[in-house]
Amino acid sequence: MNKYLALVFLFSMGCVWTKAQPVSTLLKNAAREASVGHFLAAAELWERAGRLKNSDPALLYQAAEAYGRVRDYQHAANCYRASLTDKRFPLAALRYARAIKQQGRYEEAALGFETFIQQYQGEYKAVMINVAENEISGCKLALQLVENQDTNIRVTPLRDSINTPENEFAPIPFSDHLLYFSQATEDRAILMRAIRKQGIWGQAVEAKSLPEAVSAKFRSGCFSQDGSRFYYAQCDEGCLALGGGSASSSPCAIYCIRLTEEGWAAPERLRAYINLEGSTSMFPHVSQGEGMEYLFFSSDRTGSFGGLDLYVCERPLDSEELDFCFPQNLGRTINTGADEVTPFYQADVRTLWFSSLGHPSLGGLDIFKTEKEDSTWSKPRNAGVPINSPADDYFYVLKKSDEGALLSSNRRQAESKTSTMDDDIFEVKWH
Repeated sequence: MNKYLALVFLFSMGCVWTKAQPVSTLLKNAAREASVGHFLAAAELWERAGRLKNSDPALLYQAAEAYGRVRDYQHAANCYRASLTDKRFPLAALRYARAIKQQGRYEEAALGFETFIQQYQGEYKAVMINVAENEISGCKLALQLVENQDTNIRVTPLRDSINTPENEFAPIPFSDHLLYFSQATEDRAILMRAIRKQGIWGQAVEAKSLPEAVSAKFRSGCFSQDGSRFYYAQCDEGCLALGGGSASSSPCAIYCIRLTEEGWAAPERLRAYINLEGSTSMFPHVSQGEGMEYLFFSSDRTGSFGGLDLYVCERPLDSEELDFCFPQNLGRTINTGADEVTPFYQADVRTLWFSSLGHPSLGGLDIFKTEKEDSTWSKPRNAGVPINSPADDYFYVLKKSDEGALLSSNRRQAESKTSTMDDDIFEVKWH
């Protein structure tokens, strides 16, 4: 009994000591955590400091921004709420409404965006109001799509042998029984592979057959149709776990390695007009049709409409050189003032799948579909529910057999996935 009371006393004293930490210490620790990219830990410390200072709006806004970076929408919304009436933070209402939207609370989010439109008096007013109106359109669309969702489509996470507490994204179905994908750890991304036997995916392992130079600052990649070339993006600062690899704060470039009789050759950086100096090129996808190989990718180069735009270039399949033509922007019908990423092109039916932050969406990144007629792309159509969710949905790819698809998402999934802070790979089935 005495030991029990002693433990209770020590535990209670520990709680008192934790709560009694001075705000200055909490802020110092938060800054240290943020400086090394530990934004969740920093957010928790800033929030604790803010609560201790009578719900200080500045500290809670700082916490909300950090929670937003790790895609903890619920805690972000709770912290943004404290700064909604503080004139120092004119975008708090917009970001609060977004955090509500990404929890699937569409009616409440729409009201929040309306409030922002009525009250905002900051810089670039016309632009910001347009952003909020687009978000309201997304809320209305979401309510329609949820009500009319396709019950013949089922989206489920892959097994724990593939999905982990890390970020899994960029699936590459080499065949129906061999899957490659990217896994982002704290400081880099790794190309992984998994084999399916008797309908069950085995334990994923690092794909070590590629040259070591590929994994140094790897982000995501794709194989050519015949498997003889691997195109991939490499970023100056590698790929942090933050955001699951959906964005990069450092320049990225596209490389290719070729399979020879001796194995994989050394990486080749694609031409300078693809990897423009001072801009980023990432999310490569190649497809073949009509004697050509098409390379789609995202870039923020001069001439883009804003954020990352989708571009395409092509080369003759019978050429031994990686002599793609000059990249062409896919145009304003597809590209917006925000990011368009992760293209997947079906050359046989001239259909492009991609994800966007700029078109009206159910949450963050949504998956869209467009068809090419002659030289014109049709208006992108939202892939709907359950393919899209209130969270980020991207890297949509069809399986080799065309019997289903794969995608990456940080969505919640009943009891099997309760956090939105990491990406997993999901399987899409029609039945």
